[in-house]
Amino acid sequence: MVTVVCEGKTERNYLERIHDEAGQDSRFVLHFDPHAQPGKGFKPAEAVDRAIDVQHRTARSAQENEEEEEENSGPEQYVWAVFDRDQHNDVDEAIRRAHKNGVEVAFSTPSFDLWLLLHFASGPPANVSSDNKLLVRRLNAVQHFERYGRSSGGKGSDSKPKILNEAQLTALWTKRGNAVRLARQLVDRCSSGRCRAATRKAERGHDPTCDPLKRDTQTDFYRLLELLGVDDRDSAAGRRGRG
Repeated sequence: MVTVVCEGKTERNYLERIHDEAGQDSRFVLHFDPHAQPGKGFKPAEAVDRAIDVQHRTARSAQENEEEEEENSGPEQYVWAVFDRDQHNDVDEAIRRAHKNGVEVAFSTPSFDLWLLLHFASGPPANVSSDNKLLVRRLNAVQHFERYGRSSGGKGSDSKPKILNEAQLTALWTKRGNAVRLARQLVDRCSSGRCRAATRKAERGHDPTCDPLKRDTQTDFYRLLELLGVDDRDSAAGRRGRG
């Protein structure tokens, strides 16, 4: 089972769609920490603290059911914290604390909008030096994303700012493999010169000495898709009927 603590509503929209598309055939179970309230603006350190709490509760539960686990081993447990760079100054400490406690991190800089844009980009984008508005403008040039991030989706529209609608989610699902490929290329391009996307799926690509606050135009979100096993599958796989 994968438990996710999300900072934002957009990330949660995206992950919920992945579960709708692929989770039903038992490849994975996606569970959002019930204590997390996406969209409330908690900081990376707070997201990590919530995730660590989940990790501790999971470990205690496993110990309490140790005998039963030996007879009928359940699915492996993973806990992830998902957050952006934005203007936060606690990112480095949050990531260190997460790794120390066995929590994985899907960190995007300057924001999760980069991950969305990678679905439709023809190649890895140039560094944006934390100019997220530039990413959003590029995303606005993509079909169905014309109103994304703007003040209004228009009368009768469900394209609200930073909330992904059905058309957008469908387009993203279809192109997810492209996003994973380009995100890996961005890791290889990291300015530290020490980072390389791992050969094995879902493994960390950034070197432990790479300062996340100095990264430009990077996202680790691809690793979560690889872990869930939906990074390179046919877009129709596991799809539920939507009649």
